[in-house]
Amino acid sequence: MNHIGPAHEITVAPDRATVWVNAGDGSCVGRFSKRFGVDVHTTATEQLAGTPECLMCTHGPADRTAWLLFVDAMRQHHGIHIPDQLIVWS
Repeated sequence: MNHIGPAHEITVAPDRATVWVNAGDGSCVGRFSKRFGVDVHTTATEQLAGTPECLMCTHGPADRTAWLLFVDAMRQHHGIHIPDQLIVWS
């Protein structure tokens, strides 16, 4: 399942447990995985200009609270709205 905005793409795994967010420059700026955690990064363009990579990263299983933090961080840092229902919590 893909959601494409004016300068980004959101891809959801078929099992709806992982979401990737790609910026307009093609770089992956966000990943949420129930199994592996959360990554919110600057764009590759920003990194090439000297900006540090990680904005918010975890390295363990992620729960609903982490999902809400991810959604908020993507909005705050990249202006990207992530629909809440993309991840299934069963």
